[in-house]
Amino acid sequence: MISLAFPCRSSLLAAAAAVAVLAGCASQTPYQPAQKPAGFGYTETALAADRYRISFKGNDITPAETTRNYALLRAGELALQRGADWFQIVGRNTDKNTREFGGSPEFISPPQTTVYQRCGLIRCDAVVTTSPGYVSGGDIAPTTSTQYTSELEILIGNNPMPASVESYNARELVSNLRPLVYGKP
Repeated sequence: MISLAFPCRSSLLAAAAAVAVLAGCASQTPYQPAQKPAGFGYTETALAADRYRISFKGNDITPAETTRNYALLRAGELALQRGADWFQIVGRNTDKNTREFGGSPEFISPPQTTVYQRCGLIRCDAVVTTSPGYVSGGDIAPTTSTQYTSELEILIGNNPMPASVESYNARELVSNLRPLVYGKP
């Protein structure tokens, strides 16, 4: 009887090793506009002349804190591009999307039927035997992937800036966050 459990298991181990190597080469989502709808990067939607929704979606490697910083930076840049001095956050949310994939499923071997002939001195008999199938448990754990999307809804305007903890001087915020994004002032 030939067991298929070992070739499948070694193929799954090879695939898991390839994924691990590729994951080592991956990097977090760069600060950039999303290249397509629901793509990684930032998007902005004008809701009114002075109100915008800004979103930054990161890949599996981008931490939640980075998506929040990138959304804030985009809010500051957008305010400055529109000629505003400040922006005020009127709504914020960070979504966490976790999914599980991969892993090795249980391998189920079907029952095996064997037919052979048993001969004695006088006659031969056909003998049929059935061996039960078996279950081999999956031995590769599934991979979990988590992606964060941070959304801000902002109002923009010119001085005087509202007295609120959710109000930011756009120029100051951009100057403070750019080094986190680009590594230089």
